[in-house]
Amino acid sequence: MKNIAATVLFLSILLAPQVMLSQQNCKVLLPEISETYVGKCKKGLAHGKGIASGIDTYQGRFYKGYPNGIGTYTWVSGDEYIGNWVFGKRDGEGIFKFKYNDKDSLQAGIWKDDIYTGPVPPPPFILQSRNVQKYSFQKFGDQDKLSIEIFMNGITNSQIENLIIASTNGSYQNIGKTIVFNSIIYPATFKITYRTWNSTHTQQYDVVFEFQLSEPGNWMLRLTN
Repeated sequence: MKNIAATVLFLSILLAPQVMLSQQNCKVLLPEISETYVGKCKKGLAHGKGIASGIDTYQGRFYKGYPNGIGTYTWVSGDEYIGNWVFGKRDGEGIFKFKYNDKDSLQAGIWKDDIYTGPVPPPPFILQSRNVQKYSFQKFGDQDKLSIEIFMNGITNSQIENLIIASTNGSYQNIGKTIVFNSIIYPATFKITYRTWNSTHTQQYDVVFEFQLSEPGNWMLRLTN
């Protein structure tokens, strides 16, 4: 047992400089947090979970050297953002905690390219859903637009028949594999019906998905059968 313990201790001492070297060679590409890094690395760049420090500090997910995904960024001033990042910029849903007139303040909502765009929009109201495995809505801006994509097994569903989309207003067109509505006046109700095969092409079934949008925006709906 003593020999095993001694061997383990010897290896840990031997490998410690290599671990430190790998952390030093793993770069963070955001200058404000590029001084030190501890975490996962890929091809010499921070990639995965990690902690980076410099003038400011960031703890969370990295991608190709940048904060990307969910993470917490703390500025030297003490201000803090907890939420989603895309290539080093606040992008998506998050919470910003800061001081204003020496008082603790909080701003929660949606960011785009590091700019606050407003509070989280109310979710669409689902009126009915039949033979839909899952669905997701995303809002990317303030346009009067709705894009619809239909998937099966992770790819575009090419086995759709008798597709009908009814709406209280707006007009749509097919742009590639995406159905796009424009000139929407809110609130607006949409009803999507079609017939499709199952993934093994052994049975057909009817799909119905009806919902209401009350908030203006550039909406994306993804349906999966």
